[in-house]
Amino acid sequence: MAFQINDEMSPLDISNCSKESLEVKELISNLSINISNLLIENYYDFVKINLARNGNEFSVWMIYGLDELYEDDDNMEEITIGDAVFDHSEEEMNNLILYHENRFVGALAVLKYLFEIFTGSILDANFLTGTPPTQDISNFLVDVFHCEKVQQCEKVMIFQNGISSKTMVDQILDLANGLKSLDFRCPLPDDWSNPKILKLDKLVSWPSEWFTTSDLLTKLDCECAQLNETNLDCRAFKAFMLKWKMLDNTRLKMLEISFDGDWTLFNYDGLDAKKWNPEERDGHYPDLLGKPGAQWLNCEFVMDIQRDDGMLASFWRREQSFHFVVWHDRHPIATLQPDPDLLLKLEEIDFASDEDDDE
Repeated sequence: MAFQINDEMSPLDISNCSKESLEVKELISNLSINISNLLIENYYDFVKINLARNGNEFSVWMIYGLDELYEDDDNMEEITIGDAVFDHSEEEMNNLILYHENRFVGALAVLKYLFEIFTGSILDANFLTGTPPTQDISNFLVDVFHCEKVQQCEKVMIFQNGISSKTMVDQILDLANGLKSLDFRCPLPDDWSNPKILKLDKLVSWPSEWFTTSDLLTKLDCECAQLNETNLDCRAFKAFMLKWKMLDNTRLKMLEISFDGDWTLFNYDGLDAKKWNPEERDGHYPDLLGKPGAQWLNCEFVMDIQRDDGMLASFWRREQSFHFVVWHDRHPIATLQPDPDLLLKLEEIDFASDEDDDE
């Protein structure tokens, strides 16, 4: 049996085709189609699964509870997806609306069926909770991460509203075997700790009251990290730089930390900081925490420190944030050849004033 998929076919079109027969489903599965973007959203009365295979051109599966279905609907007709039976479905444009007695059970069944069809990799997974998270929502997210395909996803964003379950977060981190990049927007108790989160290639966390000075000095092992709303103060940043100078860490590339404080207790003692020397490095550094090919950071006006092994780093201070980059390649402009329009004019950003330092 011949079956071909063209670029115009949406994920929903492909899913509908897969239900024609077991032979067609198997043919589609054998194509190893990647999921470019998976977005799962939780709201008060429905779960929304958004799936794209080309960029951000999503197909949408919306799963409601039966209490949202009008009993006098003359067009009620059962539909089976995977191992779940839905009492009614409505297809509108590129959206499929489904009704199940338990929206989380129904959504998990849809998701598992989609993974049987789209057997390639998930390039980017995102999880959004638009309401205060309940135990049902936490259990659902953990169930999603029990799917092998989600566990192997390298890039994940978890965005939750309200107070999150630290048990849920621990379970997700333990299940996410392939995770390399995490954008983590979940408020957690100050005493929460999980070492895996500090060993990823890329970490964005907001808020980060749980991140301690000990984490910064002894546990952080990311390539790039952005930790927002920490309880640190400027003395922790100086201690970090002094320790970086003494060690041989070759993994760290970029670090940004925001805090609720000031720089009055900061001084340069022991850092041997120096101004930019154009002969030693380029004046711009790629923004590794932004999107690929995004703007570059102007480092002409920042301070440098150097280790005995020759590794060079730059740091700068803004009113309530600390920024640190390591020059593994001292001439990235020549290496990466960015568009000049991408170079950020950092000189227009307000820096912490040296006049505020306690010299």
